[in-house]
Amino acid sequence: GIPSKLTEPIVQKMLARAAARTLRSARPAAARLAGARWMADDAAPAGGIPSKLTLNLLAPHEAIFHKQEVDMVIIPGAAGMFGVLPGHVPTISELKPGLLEVTVAPGDTQKFFISSGFAFAHANSTLDICAVEAVKLEDLDQSAVESGKAQAEKELASQTDEVEKAKAQIAVDTYTAMAEALSMK
Repeated sequence: GIPSKLTEPIVQKMLARAAARTLRSARPAAARLAGARWMADDAAPAGGIPSKLTLNLLAPHEAIFHKQEVDMVIIPGAAGMFGVLPGHVPTISELKPGLLEVTVAPGDTQKFFISSGFAFAHANSTLDICAVEAVKLEDLDQSAVESGKAQAEKELASQTDEVEKAKAQIAVDTYTAMAEALSMK
């Protein structure tokens, strides 16, 4: 892993952005999904389903994958984990902190921790993932994650202000998701 001095700024940015996003979107998930439409007929283009999925994995500072052909992507959606294969039904999903797995080819899987964002599965078998932060799983430092989680839990226990308590809970949730992702290495 990388030294914790490099991991800490990444984690701090993730936590700050996640806190801001959560505080802005106080509506329950059911209210956000109330107008959702699911149209399976739109999934396959007229020419049939391609054998590969075209992936664009974007973070604010870089394009991690740009028009890369892959076999499958497993995504940590707000409603739960889900896999995307070529020909997937068009979908828009909010992402939660967790493990993103990209199977480029059989035996070649790349793993990333993402803090949040959105995934857009298109009818033409293109998948766009816009992540607020995306870090290769191997670049996370286990000891930094463990100490950050302990600090966040201590901070949560000591808070009395509701806004600060919400920020601390987001930090605990994010560190917990990082620890879970690292346990799946």
